[in-house]
Amino acid sequence: MRSPRRLLLVALVALLAGAAGRPMAEESSPPHDFTAEALRRTYESVGWSGRQFLALSRKGDGQAIEVIGDLATARTVIVYVPGAGHGLSSFDTSAESPGQAARALYGAAAALGPGTAVVGWLGYDPPDMINPEIITVWPAERGARRLRSFVAALPKGVRISLVCHSYGSVVCGRAVRGLPVSELIVTGSPGLGVRTAGELGTSARVWAGLGSRDDVLRVGVLIGPFGFGTDPVRPEFGGRVFDGGEARHGTYLREGSPTLRRIARIAVTGAAA
Repeated sequence: MRSPRRLLLVALVALLAGAAGRPMAEESSPPHDFTAEALRRTYESVGWSGRQFLALSRKGDGQAIEVIGDLATARTVIVYVPGAGHGLSSFDTSAESPGQAARALYGAAAALGPGTAVVGWLGYDPPDMINPEIITVWPAERGARRLRSFVAALPKGVRISLVCHSYGSVVCGRAVRGLPVSELIVTGSPGLGVRTAGELGTSARVWAGLGSRDDVLRVGVLIGPFGFGTDPVRPEFGGRVFDGGEARHGTYLREGSPTLRRIARIAVTGAAA
């Protein structure tokens, strides 16, 4: 166990990093009216031709919230929350980036039947890998407030699933309490900031998948704001574990992969197979 002096030093470094910080993105505030006409006006006002953005901020590393599909008529809404290191410049650059992930999830969900919309939600300021705050829940708590507001504003009566990758799973863990979410699905998670699924305070089914080639650090420590709690694929966490296949940390949602299809099926139907 680390000495109190070492823990104090880690805390001091994290606090200094948080105070210095990088430029914070403005809060992306999507509309609370999700009718077809209101969405059309919002997409046009953001002004990214050919894409459906609910919100866009270029301040700091940037934030963006993009819709794939028809949100006005959807019966199921999948909200994808990315992990550390993402910003506007990387919105479309990898399988786990918000833009690519949302498109891949939409394609896999559409193969199961019509009626699903997917939201690529970069509505928070993820910590950089070199920022000491990345070992704390502080950025997740800031993001969770925004995610809660967004999910609570979605149309009433739709089925909502959260798909959360890496540090994004900490954001979802902090946000999900009391929200009308059916499925909470995490991949490559370092922990959800709790010791057991029961501490999340949600009626959602909690699913966790870990690829055989994922090297994400899962220490299992939670001391105040430091660490992320129990590894969610461990039995004592109390979640539902699904097969993460041979995924690396950044390939769970690679187009055409069995893991992507499995995640989409859980999000749409509530069943792994």
